[in-house]
Amino acid sequence: MEAILYIGISQTLFAGILIAAKKPRMLANQILAAWLLIICAEMIIVLINDTLIELYPIKILPYTYGPLLLLYAKWMTTEKPQFDPRYLWHFSPFFIFLIASLVFIDERVMTGTDGFLVIDRFVSFRIVYAITFFVSITAYSVATFVEIHRHQKRMKELVSYSSGKITLQWLLGLSITFYAGYVLMFIVGGIDIMVHFMPFDPFEVSFIGLTILTFLFGVFGFHQPSIFEEMVRHSEEKIPASTIPETKKYQRSGLKQKDVAQYINLIEDHMVKSKPFLNRELSIFDLSDQLEIPRHLLSEVINEHMGKNFYSLVNDYRIEEVKRCLEDPKFKHLTILAIAYDSGFNAKSSFNTIFKEKTGMTPSEYQKTLGTNRQV
Repeated sequence: MEAILYIGISQTLFAGILIAAKKPRMLANQILAAWLLIICAEMIIVLINDTLIELYPIKILPYTYGPLLLLYAKWMTTEKPQFDPRYLWHFSPFFIFLIASLVFIDERVMTGTDGFLVIDRFVSFRIVYAITFFVSITAYSVATFVEIHRHQKRMKELVSYSSGKITLQWLLGLSITFYAGYVLMFIVGGIDIMVHFMPFDPFEVSFIGLTILTFLFGVFGFHQPSIFEEMVRHSEEKIPASTIPETKKYQRSGLKQKDVAQYINLIEDHMVKSKPFLNRELSIFDLSDQLEIPRHLLSEVINEHMGKNFYSLVNDYRIEEVKRCLEDPKFKHLTILAIAYDSGFNAKSSFNTIFKEKTGMTPSEYQKTLGTNRQV
């Protein structure tokens, strides 16, 4: 176990410093760096507890894991995040148990799973501690999942392509793994409390998974750019981070009903004649500039009056372009994937998924219906 702790301490310290110093400076990166360094500190404390002297009886630093993970997701998906003092309420369980650890600094409050249910004056305290910690990890993990899901949904209103650096799919995957690891620790720990089958504290075993996860968080986090710099080049236009339902956002837009048909015709005519969808990184900001329609009005027309989001609108045209090329003999020398790339798709997986959703068939199955042979 000591070897795992030494590895974990080294990599979390290195990754935390590296991400904290990364330029351009982003508030989200500072949160991720703080999260990694706090985990590093917890590992150092566990190592000292096991080898030298017990520094504190109550493990309180893990109470910061959930709030920091949520804040990282929240601030990474916000164009201009700002610190709000109300965020400190998220850390109230940490401060409460910090005070408790100082009050009982000379007491054997926690003794691992062996003495968890021993009837003494701290048994109620231990039970409350375990329940609140599990609730904290669960609540903040769910909140993180919801935050990322909302962000991914919002991205479909702004961009026509899928990218892990924009959708934060890596963060969602690692967050789910992070939560699943703690659930497993609680299950194993609960069984050990009842039957005492483990020769060590399950909490310490969790550092094996935590060491692996923090390595991945460090790698992906270091290579994660600012989402809004990655997505658009229009620094003069602010992208609202609101998650208010579109029907409410558009109530006071000022768009007149008589202009809707004109805008729809303009959009459809431009998509057919100019084929902006061939740009693999087309965003609603690009289309707004090309049509000279304010972005918020363009978004309202697409979402409210055309019945789809920007992502779906653009990819509908891309699918039609693919189908047209597949039917045209002069493109017979191209593979299906080559045609997909030429039609504006940027990844094979997203192309296959969207094609199946739009046509009910895979690209290969659709090709067979045309009675022609072509490489995939």
